[in-house]
Amino acid sequence: MITTMKSAFARWRLGAQPAIPPALLKNLVPIVVLAIGITAMVTMYFWRDQANYKPVFGAREKVAVTDMMATLDAEHIPYRLHPDSGQVLVPDAMLGKVRMLLASKGVTAQLPAGLELMDKNDPLGVSQFVQDVRFRRGLEGELAQSIMTMDAIASARVHLSIAKSTSFVASDGDKSSASVVVALKPGRTLAPEQIAAVINMVAGSVASLAPTRVSLVDQGGNLLSSHIDLTDGFDASAAGNEGAKRFQDDIRRNVTGLLGPVIGEDNFKLSVTAAVNNDRVDETLEKYGEAPKVTSEAMREEQERNRTVAGIPGSLSNRPPAAAVPAPADAAGAAPADGAPKPSDDGTARKNATTRQYAYDRSITQIKRSRGRLEKLSVAVVLNSAAAPNPKTGWTPAELGNIEKMLTSGLGINAQRGDSLSLTALTFPAKPPVAQWWEERDTVVDFSSWLLYALGAVLGYFLILRPLLRLLTSRLAPPALKQIDPALALGGSAAGASGVTVAGAPALGLNGLPALEGETGAGSMPVVPLLENYDLPPPGSAVDVMVDHLKVLAEKEPERVAEVVKQWMQKNGRTQQQ
Repeated sequence: MITTMKSAFARWRLGAQPAIPPALLKNLVPIVVLAIGITAMVTMYFWRDQANYKPVFGAREKVAVTDMMATLDAEHIPYRLHPDSGQVLVPDAMLGKVRMLLASKGVTAQLPAGLELMDKNDPLGVSQFVQDVRFRRGLEGELAQSIMTMDAIASARVHLSIAKSTSFVASDGDKSSASVVVALKPGRTLAPEQIAAVINMVAGSVASLAPTRVSLVDQGGNLLSSHIDLTDGFDASAAGNEGAKRFQDDIRRNVTGLLGPVIGEDNFKLSVTAAVNNDRVDETLEKYGEAPKVTSEAMREEQERNRTVAGIPGSLSNRPPAAAVPAPADAAGAAPADGAPKPSDDGTARKNATTRQYAYDRSITQIKRSRGRLEKLSVAVVLNSAAAPNPKTGWTPAELGNIEKMLTSGLGINAQRGDSLSLTALTFPAKPPVAQWWEERDTVVDFSSWLLYALGAVLGYFLILRPLLRLLTSRLAPPALKQIDPALALGGSAAGASGVTVAGAPALGLNGLPALEGETGAGSMPVVPLLENYDLPPPGSAVDVMVDHLKVLAEKEPERVAEVVKQWMQKNGRTQQQ
């Protein structure tokens, strides 16, 4: 079974020989490999050369490309045009020089036109509409220039819709609005306070423009103005969860500063939860005192002299007036009722009036509570038992009490506010072993890269350089023999049968197989074959395999086979004659 499979494989291999002569095929292999290597090197060179070219200006900057190209051509500076964006690319080493040259020639990036548009001398008859449009464009350019001064913004465009003014006091007409489009620099974002700054700046530059009617969009189509709430002012410190994060970071920093130098930063774990109230509260308190106080007092006294005697004549009219009885004072010590005349002996009438005003003490307190107020703080700290002064016994209750007291005072824990502090001692898992220097990822990557370089050099030598050297050596070396026995053209068993040894090939025995040591005849001479030897059947092949091999040789080289058979017949004839 194995012999049959070997025979079939040998027949398939012999039948799959290419039509190209083996010698030519052997010479083409290093040439093809050399061509592939040269192509790869040229591709890498052009890729590296392309990578060294950098754009002079950004893709969104408005620059006169024709003026730039004319300046570079005049200075004989090499440049290229990007096939997609059309940007002008120059060598990286000359980028600074080119920018300075273009700036000296006046070729710079054009900023949006501002109010200088109003400086143009308009001819007579220009309509008010044209002037309004020019003013709006100038205002848009000024706002765009102001927005572009921010570090994170590369370019900006502003669109204004200014409502027309009216003479009517009560008018519900159109309101002004604005839209801003910004292009951020790579890797940069706008903070909430920066978004609010842009919106308020645009709203403050246009009359009757509310901040809520300003839309801010970035180059990705994200509506940035929706990230903040400007209806009731803006407090960047309390926007979202920024207030809670700030409190938590402060607590973590304080705990690390207290426990880190004592037990080590790896010997404790910390969890902080801060409840923050983001409601804005305005309170007004009015408080009155307990007892009223006199704020003002007015006294009036009227006296009338030489009063005329009146009444019915008779005994009653001639009697003297009765003695005045003092009126009882009231509980508050007030005077008699206002307007009550006091009788007098001399006939004089008196009238006293007193007016007092009382008021309570009143205090008015106005309190405005901003957003981001801390309502409750919960802190949990876990200590490593192995970090105790005595690792065998761990932390004692007294030591834990001292640490808890220190943290309570250092973190400002307020029990009345509802703050809580939890301190626990537990056993931490053992630390993983430190990786050796040869086990680190960076070291492995570095060594792997060097090994890949070495492997590439070895493969380049064996696949490109060595075949080329062999080809050059075989081409430049002089042939050993000028005349070659035609029988060598067959190679394999035919060459072995004729007793001729091929130069550079193992000696063949009588059966066409590689000869053993001492088997080679003394009369054999080394020659150079005209054609490449065909693959010989494996040693120990059956007779039918060798016959099939000879048939294939006869089909491919009939003339040479006939010449060999002719020489065999001539040699056999001479041998029989002898």
